[in-house]
Amino acid sequence: MRGISEAKFISRVKRKTNIKKTVAVVLVLLILQFVVIEGLIILNGKSDTETRTDYLIILGAELNGRTISSSLKARLDAGLLYLRKFPDVKVVVSGGQGRGEDITEAEAMREFLIANGIDEGRIITEPNATSTMENFIFSKALINQQIGKPVSDITFVTNSFHVLRAKMLAGRNGLNATAISGDTLHIAPLIYLREYFALIKSFIFDRS
Repeated sequence: MRGISEAKFISRVKRKTNIKKTVAVVLVLLILQFVVIEGLIILNGKSDTETRTDYLIILGAELNGRTISSSLKARLDAGLLYLRKFPDVKVVVSGGQGRGEDITEAEAMREFLIANGIDEGRIITEPNATSTMENFIFSKALINQQIGKPVSDITFVTNSFHVLRAKMLAGRNGLNATAISGDTLHIAPLIYLREYFALIKSFIFDRS
């Protein structure tokens, strides 16, 4: 009996050891993929080589009431530089109205651009998008309607932490997209953590 009890004890110990090893391996793999994905987000956060396209899309970001957030201000500042350099380019400002916002993000962006010297006739307002995927779906539809044929080449503006996901979703909408990255040196690391989960979600669920 003693030999049987010892064998059972040894078997239990081995099972527990195997479980611990499996858990340890899974944790290591999760950490590695987190590091890889965050690295990709950071490495892909730079602007592409500047190219002139007929349309620029500025992706919406948070408002505080009617006040433009620092993230959105960075996007708008980068967009202004592009629009001033290429005065014949038209711009789509894309973003709906979220919680805590008194107006749509698109309207806030439109007002900002006009106040900074961009002719109102160059601005196309897209006030319905509530996600990055919808930014591209709705903006593409408006551009197609205006030019009467499918658009292919566009430039978009966002923040560095958002470039990788935005490029992926632009591609899923059949757009050959050039990225302009707004300065986000002030952005907290928490934003990059949130973007990690957003990228995984978009990779799995956001399909055109």
